[in-house]
Amino acid sequence: MRRRLGASIVCVLAFSISLSVESMASDSIEEAEERGFKVVRSIPLEETSFTQGLEVLDGSIFQSSGLYGESRLTEIDLQSGNIIREMPINDSYFAEGITVLEQSIIMLTWKEEQAFRIDISNFSIVENFSFGGEGWGICFNGEFLVMSNGTSQISFRDPETFEINHTIQVSWDGQPVPNINELECVGKEILANVWLQDVIISIDSISGKVQYFVSPTSISSTQGNNSNEVLNGIAFDKSSGGFWITGKNWTHIYLIEISSHETPNEIQETSGLDRFSQIFIISVVLLLPLLVFFRNKNKPETPNFKDSPP
Repeated sequence: MRRRLGASIVCVLAFSISLSVESMASDSIEEAEERGFKVVRSIPLEETSFTQGLEVLDGSIFQSSGLYGESRLTEIDLQSGNIIREMPINDSYFAEGITVLEQSIIMLTWKEEQAFRIDISNFSIVENFSFGGEGWGICFNGEFLVMSNGTSQISFRDPETFEINHTIQVSWDGQPVPNINELECVGKEILANVWLQDVIISIDSISGKVQYFVSPTSISSTQGNNSNEVLNGIAFDKSSGGFWITGKNWTHIYLIEISSHETPNEIQETSGLDRFSQIFIISVVLLLPLLVFFRNKNKPETPNFKDSPP
């Protein structure tokens, strides 16, 4: 009996400990919160633009458009939406994401394993970079060229040599996120489109964790007629603090403001402590009857003095 009771107590203890460990582990994975947004204004966009990348600079928005035979780089006036100038890309290349690097624009290609350095002043290609794999999105964080390739991996490349310095894996609530597409660097934060999803995610550039997400379905529902005409393109506007967003073959580019973080870390920590306390209390409640029963079973019997010999 003692062995059976001992084994039962051990099992309950093990179960309680496992619940506590699981709870603490789940609390260590911070869930990404959804943030709201509001549309500030919009400007018209050439509807045949298969948008791959956006960048804002000096009152203009630069847009790269993809597809073989239709790829191009366009400068658009931020006030009117009028096209200022345009640069066609060779028909053998499928243009992808762009970013501004000093007085140049870096443009990726999809499967051609080439990146172009384009002089902003005259829209001429001044340098080529080679890389392995596919090119999807790119941004510059002040130190590295940050690049996606359609997987959950993001690489950080030397802006002079285009060689990879290090990589991170993007994870959302502990799960890897495939199809990372267009990127925009803002400090230590990387905003990204996820291909075929109406979502913009904020990625911590150190850990790769998704910190929050925005779902602009109220905008995308008014744009596009097929599955390819998806949300794609993010550009940070320093003058307003907002973001210009658009999609493939959309008719407009929208300036949105993303709401700020509202849930303090202290609340998250407290809720984690409460869960641990609850599990501890449940463990005590489960163990107490067993401990009392075990103690009574092993308690020595009290002698009956009335029946004892003198």
